[in-house]
Amino acid sequence: MARAKPQPSTGTPDNDLAGLIRTRENLQARQVTLAADTEKAMAERRALLIAGVDAAGIADAERRCREAESAAAGIADALSEVDRLIAEAEARIEEARQADERKSAADRLERDSHAIESAAAKVRKVVDDLAKANAALASAISPVAAPLFGKRDMHGPRDGEAPETIAAYITGHMLATTIPTIEVSEAGKNMGFGWVSPKPIEITDGDAPAVPLLVAPMRELAERIRSGEATTDLRAYVEPEPNFEVHPGEIRIYALTRFSWKRRADSVPDIVEVSHASLPEPVARLAIAQGVASETEPYNWRQLREASRARGSQGIPVSQFPFIGFVLSDWVKGETEKARNAWLAEHDVAA
Repeated sequence: MARAKPQPSTGTPDNDLAGLIRTRENLQARQVTLAADTEKAMAERRALLIAGVDAAGIADAERRCREAESAAAGIADALSEVDRLIAEAEARIEEARQADERKSAADRLERDSHAIESAAAKVRKVVDDLAKANAALASAISPVAAPLFGKRDMHGPRDGEAPETIAAYITGHMLATTIPTIEVSEAGKNMGFGWVSPKPIEITDGDAPAVPLLVAPMRELAERIRSGEATTDLRAYVEPEPNFEVHPGEIRIYALTRFSWKRRADSVPDIVEVSHASLPEPVARLAIAQGVASETEPYNWRQLREASRARGSQGIPVSQFPFIGFVLSDWVKGETEKARNAWLAEHDVAA
């Protein structure tokens, strides 16, 4: 049987694939029906052949068997071709998906590179203005004023420093305090005076900004992704999680009656006598809320202390110190988790 030619597309690749899948399902249903018809025709022929008395009936049964077998072979061939067309359609869809994915990743890199160039151009202008302002500052530092600056410096006198060097120090200090991530530090040439970055900086030709050091590789990678030479699985900087563990401070409270609390669920309870005690703040706040402690000295504090001392505490079992239901480690865990979840939400990160 000749191979069926692919039908022209009538819609999107997904619609074409859906149509082919429906065709396969219909052919498979016909195949099941034909298998039953073939089995029935063969059974009838078998019975007539065994009886051997109805030549016309045997001939008719032979014909019906051949027709059923031929139809079944045709359906099987058609199914094979439809399976091939489905595989081709799925391959085209996957290829288009990968192409879209590559284009999306490459476009994103190129958009980022243009945004970086635009932002860097603004920084370059500000740096140029800063250079002019720094030159004006150096001009404003007179030879008489220069030595006075050095005498006030904690590193000792710098009477021999030129106004330009002092201006560089002041400008660098402003940068360090305004943009701490620049990490300018006092290094200078030949371990001399001046504020420069301790990080190695690759110098570009002339006064051109160093932006190409970042955007050129981005655009090169975008082209490699678009052509399929590089993967679309791009690495991304992920801000490391800070340490969220909470460390509560302590506050002083007036314990009005005996009570206990725990540092951990499996630890021995910490007991609190009627006293002026320092407790972790969440413990103290709960004790105050439950009325077993006060943040300020109660009017009958002396009487409470004297009554407690008269009763004594030697040999009193822990069970006589009512547990206020507070486990510090559980509280720390809960507060730490809340702080982490808030950070994750702020940074739009899945927990």
